[in-house]
Amino acid sequence: MTLAVRPPPEELRSEKVRPWHRDRLAAVYVRQSTPQQVLQHQESTRLQYGLADRAHALGWSPARVLVIDDDLGKSGASAEGRVGFQRLVSEVSLDHVGLILGVEMSRLARSNADWHRLLELCALFGTLIADLDGVYDPAQYNDRLLLGLKGTMSEAELHILKQRMYQGTLSKARRGELTFALPVGYVWGRPGEIAFDPDEQVQHVVRLVFRTFAELGTLGGVLRYLATHDVRLGVRVREGPGKGELVWRRPNRPTVQMMLKHPIYAGSYVYGRRQHDPRRGRPGRPSTGRVVVDSAAWHALLTDRCPAYISREQYEANRARLRANRARAEAQGEVRDGPALLAGLVVCGRCGCRLGVHYGGKYTRHVYGCAQRRSTYGEPLCQHVAGPCLDAFVTDQVLAALEPAALELSLAAAGRVEQERAELDRLWGLRRERAAHEVDRAARQYHACEPENRLVARTLERAWEATLAAQQRLEEDYARFAREQPRVLTESERAAIRRLAADIPALWDAPTTTNADRKEIVRQLVDRVVVDAVGTSERVRVAVEWVGGGRVDEEIVRPIRRLADLSDYPRLCARVREMSGDRLSAAAIAARLDAEGYRSARPDQRLGAQTVRLLQRHLDLHPPRPRTRRRDAPGPDQWWASDLAEALGTTRGLLETWIRRGWLTAHQRDEPLRRWVIWADPTELARLRGLRQRSVADEARRRWTQPSAGPTPDTIPSMKE
Repeated sequence: MTLAVRPPPEELRSEKVRPWHRDRLAAVYVRQSTPQQVLQHQESTRLQYGLADRAHALGWSPARVLVIDDDLGKSGASAEGRVGFQRLVSEVSLDHVGLILGVEMSRLARSNADWHRLLELCALFGTLIADLDGVYDPAQYNDRLLLGLKGTMSEAELHILKQRMYQGTLSKARRGELTFALPVGYVWGRPGEIAFDPDEQVQHVVRLVFRTFAELGTLGGVLRYLATHDVRLGVRVREGPGKGELVWRRPNRPTVQMMLKHPIYAGSYVYGRRQHDPRRGRPGRPSTGRVVVDSAAWHALLTDRCPAYISREQYEANRARLRANRARAEAQGEVRDGPALLAGLVVCGRCGCRLGVHYGGKYTRHVYGCAQRRSTYGEPLCQHVAGPCLDAFVTDQVLAALEPAALELSLAAAGRVEQERAELDRLWGLRRERAAHEVDRAARQYHACEPENRLVARTLERAWEATLAAQQRLEEDYARFAREQPRVLTESERAAIRRLAADIPALWDAPTTTNADRKEIVRQLVDRVVVDAVGTSERVRVAVEWVGGGRVDEEIVRPIRRLADLSDYPRLCARVREMSGDRLSAAAIAARLDAEGYRSARPDQRLGAQTVRLLQRHLDLHPPRPRTRRRDAPGPDQWWASDLAEALGTTRGLLETWIRRGWLTAHQRDEPLRRWVIWADPTELARLRGLRQRSVADEARRRWTQPSAGPTPDTIPSMKE
């Protein structure tokens, strides 16, 4: 049997093809948009490969025909990622190509930016372009105009196709029939119907996440709770060989945050929560650069279209709590471990802005300051209030409000602890049930294997042993959990809860109660605290607004820096003048002022004698100060430091040096002058004179020879002799 040999194609003629064009390559560009088209539309692929025969007909030898098929299965919307198109452009730029062949212009590029860049290069290097309609020379205006029109139509065609598919997708989504990847806890049931995940443990974990957030109120708290109890999320594999299988993964922040924000958990079918932002995405890759948009911009939102884990009200409350936890000036912010009890709750009574917390000072005390308008508009600081005094006032109000509900609090705490333990115990039960099922399945697989087929039996045996080991570890962990946290509270635990609830102040001040716990208690009762300081004085008007309604208005006293800022400073000055005229001492004046109710700049400190002296100096009041005659001897064989220095012919500074070194017996008087009294009988005076002479001699030697260490305690006669 002989094979029929196809005759060579008849030579085509075109006046645009010159001999020097044939000296270069004829590039055949082959492209299909998707891998599906490559597999199913093979006729188009064969037609594109057949362009090599057209190049032969135009006069190119088979050795000078270059077929570029690196872009099969890639879209022509962009040159990025198309290795074949980039290779074609490089060959044209190197003056290697005389003719480019394609079935149609859309095969080369569907973007005008890429298409006209190729035309510029072809016109510069004299490269021709050919399709099924003819041969074109980009250097000629008429051909270039026609090629530009074809490129524009190709790009418009792509836009029309995309728009048609996009509108079809939106129409299907608005009817609630579009299928997409569902979050944790949901699967697609019947066509177009969303259902709960059939696995009971998956549902229990999802409900546990929402209950924990309702109790703790923070995303970080939920993550720590799940990590502490080793709770895993059941996720369905979305793609690959194991598509649809259930895998258990550690919870992470993005997943838990998505669960708290996604409206599907409240029973709403939604499409278009995250949309493409061209400023952030990569060219030609619409899946990148997606951002979360406002609910008004969602493409579809159909309420009550799927089973719900939480109510609509709880969903909105969760969203509001997440917004309030953000570190923003207008939000309360998340509960933190700092000592500022009212962080995020204090509001300025003048401008309505939220006061920030500033730490500093010697004792790291905190201050609530209204600095938002200063940082935003450059205005002066609105006001600031010392934190400890405001925290103490609000704490007293909160404890007073909790005292009547001590019994209810104890019962609620006991019930909540038992409920939490019951939920965890049920979760452990589901995990144990799953482990037992895995063991049973591995056992059935092993027993179903032929005993003679040891190659398979050994593998199944190892799998069975692995499941048995995992079940044993799980049982040990559960026994440890049940021992540490029994499901039902013991009588001693109930008594401890009742005792702590009965003494709420002791529970509040207990070392085990953290600052975060106190802040959470305050936020459960207090909506906000409005403060308005009266000028720069110590008086601050405070209004505590409760969560359930109601308001408490009081005036507290804050510490200030200057005594002159006190509200009763004029009356204080008048009283000091009056008592100074009566020739009373500073201590007596301070005692009378304290008895009359006058306070210092710091409410926790009393008016002392030193403060009175400073005030008298400021008011130019100079009360007589009793003085002791300096020349009077303080006692037998006792000298004032100045008198002894004069008797020894030395300086007072040298005597003080001897006192620090322990060479003198001396003590300091408890009086304002703090004078030194030195003991020196006749024998001690003789010793000190000798010490003085040796000091003078040593000083002379240091001047003329070298520095000396001076007298030492070993060369000094004892003061007791």
